[in-house]
Amino acid sequence: MWQQRLSERLSDERGKRVIFVSHCLLNQNTRYLGGAFRSGTVRELVDAFERDGLGIVQMRCPEQCAWGGVNKRYILRVYGARSTPLYRLLPLLYPLFVWYTRWRYHILARRVVREIADCTRSGVSVEGIVGVGGSPSCGVRTTLDLRRSLDVLANTPIATLNRRTMNEQAIAACRREGEGLFTKTLRRELHRKQLAVPWYEHDLLDEIRGVQAHLRSDA
Repeated sequence: MWQQRLSERLSDERGKRVIFVSHCLLNQNTRYLGGAFRSGTVRELVDAFERDGLGIVQMRCPEQCAWGGVNKRYILRVYGARSTPLYRLLPLLYPLFVWYTRWRYHILARRVVREIADCTRSGVSVEGIVGVGGSPSCGVRTTLDLRRSLDVLANTPIATLNRRTMNEQAIAACRREGEGLFTKTLRRELHRKQLAVPWYEHDLLDEIRGVQAHLRSDA
């Protein structure tokens, strides 16, 4: 009760509504190499959130945390690996890599859920979570066939790899329906804590094609 009384006495301009957003929508510097289509943010999404009076909570980039920093250096080792000894080990290493990724994502998901629960306890409504369609981690309705995408990159010589090849062959051509690894883990943790939050998806293909970004509901 004392917290409620203090909140009433110290009432201010906060709207008590927030939206949780995938990291790269507010910081394109964490995208995979060749995948940043803005210098900073997806501005039209930020403008829409601000018009709606929403506070924006930027979730940590799961791939940055699990795959070796901003440039995901663990993944970079696969690029052009067809002619190296590493290529023969990839079928053995891939299941271990996915297991490690899921373990790291579980830790991150629990942190996000604690933050969402704290907002709810504090009287702040969480209006949604925004993922990125076509992402192997943050896809909501569409994700990436990661193994297939890595195989494309491994079989493309570094000398011929360019941004167009990356986005057309390793990303767009390897999309599939389904959830990303982080989205799946976060949904499970939210369900475990009995927290119901709407999901939305920003489609990475909109950026690749230069289309005005808009959100798709997962309802």
